[in-house]
Amino acid sequence: MGVDIRSEKNLGLIGSILSIVSGFVGVVPYVGAFGGSLSLVGFILILVALHGIGNKLGDDRPFKYYLYSVIVAVAGIIIAVILVIFVIFGTLAVFPPAEFDHGFPVAGVGIILMAFLGLIVILIVSTYFAKQAWEAMYEITGVKEFHETARWLWWGALTAIILVGFILLLVAAIFQIIAFANLPEEIEERPAAEPAL
Repeated sequence: MGVDIRSEKNLGLIGSILSIVSGFVGVVPYVGAFGGSLSLVGFILILVALHGIGNKLGDDRPFKYYLYSVIVAVAGIIIAVILVIFVIFGTLAVFPPAEFDHGFPVAGVGIILMAFLGLIVILIVSTYFAKQAWEAMYEITGVKEFHETARWLWWGALTAIILVGFILLLVAAIFQIIAFANLPEEIEERPAAEPAL
């Protein structure tokens, strides 16, 4: 007798679709806040799905790793935004706009570039945890698209600095949708792997 994961499959599929749609809606002017809300709802649905699957199959790794990924991403973005705001207002306080000879001071540009590089590092750390979550999902469900999601996600994060990585991240998001769509509604509980010595 298999374990019924029909509702978790549907939640994960809807959450994955909302996450990818929010990426496109977020770039539309005046709709960005709506895109952010869709993204948040998508992440929550995926977390609920992974939590349910983990509980039913006795393996909490997918939920735990995905939660770490979301926490790192949100905290990193908040820190980067605060840093950029601090730099802009700090620079304006030191160099009033009337004193700008050739635009924004070099120090301000340097700190904003450092914030961008910091975001890339945060993306890589967050993606590492997401990759671990999808690898664990592949191990406990046998759905190979979860493995593909992990692989494309990792390569996308590593190459994000040259911008081609964002295309790979889109491919990973598509594989994530396919993975949840291919997830069976009932699955046999697999025995836990023996810890390596």
